[in-house]
Amino acid sequence: MTEHVDWLVVPGSGAHIRSGPDRLIISQGNGVEEYDLNDLSHLLLAGRHTIQTATVTRLLRHGVRVSFLEPDGEPVGVLQPIGGDREGERLRRLQECLPAHGVALTIVAHAVHVRLGLIGEVGTEFYAGELEVIQALVAELPNLIRLQELQRAHRMLGDMYYEIMGRSLPPEIGYRRRTGSPYRDPVNALLSLSYGILSAGVLGACIGARLDPSIGPLSLGERGLVRDLGDCFRTEMVDRTIFGLLKSGLTTAAFDRSPDRCQLSEELVREVTGHLHRSIDQARIDRQVRQYVGVLEGDLEFTIV
Repeated sequence: MTEHVDWLVVPGSGAHIRSGPDRLIISQGNGVEEYDLNDLSHLLLAGRHTIQTATVTRLLRHGVRVSFLEPDGEPVGVLQPIGGDREGERLRRLQECLPAHGVALTIVAHAVHVRLGLIGEVGTEFYAGELEVIQALVAELPNLIRLQELQRAHRMLGDMYYEIMGRSLPPEIGYRRRTGSPYRDPVNALLSLSYGILSAGVLGACIGARLDPSIGPLSLGERGLVRDLGDCFRTEMVDRTIFGLLKSGLTTAAFDRSPDRCQLSEELVREVTGHLHRSIDQARIDRQVRQYVGVLEGDLEFTIV
């Protein structure tokens, strides 16, 4: 029997999911895991698996929601006990009423702190006056009362960070700064892919905790909460891995660049994905989401776990 879990994500493919009177049994590959149904509140099936209809019935009778997600974490649908998701509705109201400024400030300050740490690790030099501008922005953060001001500072600090980090890479890669889609260099393409993998883990945890992924303390709109909580981990779980892999350069066979876009090779995607599976700590992401629920409940002050 495994340790207590509030929600459980079954990723990949090929899992066989069945149940006993008070337990959930998941066979995947060569392993078998068992979970106490009395501890479980949400089962998330991300990918292609087999589940018995009797198991679905038993889960619903125990008050366990069952969500179905695409392999990349995109939600497809949810089954829940009759009576609706009162807990999800309650948490949504708490999200809407949260005094968001303190949480948003903590996220922005943490992001710039770990980014400066990674710049120091790779040894990239600042241009004249660059560090002073960053330090002045950081010093001003506690005085930024409006969320729009924090959002603007967060974007500016992020833009500077990506441009500075680009100087640690070989010039022939062709990366200068972070851009939007379509991505015309392998670095932006890899960062986009990698952030998508991280976001899938954050999204699954948010859905598992019955949070509304679109209501973030700093970001508004679709998946705002996913972006905000993802910002707590992007540098440590993704950037350190990606920039470390790219520091020695890429072979021309690793990507195909045209005037319109850059296509990554399947071999490069597999290699990077393997590294990310080791660097992205899903257990830590889950703890952060649980901590955020505690903040909404008024029991905890928001910190980065």
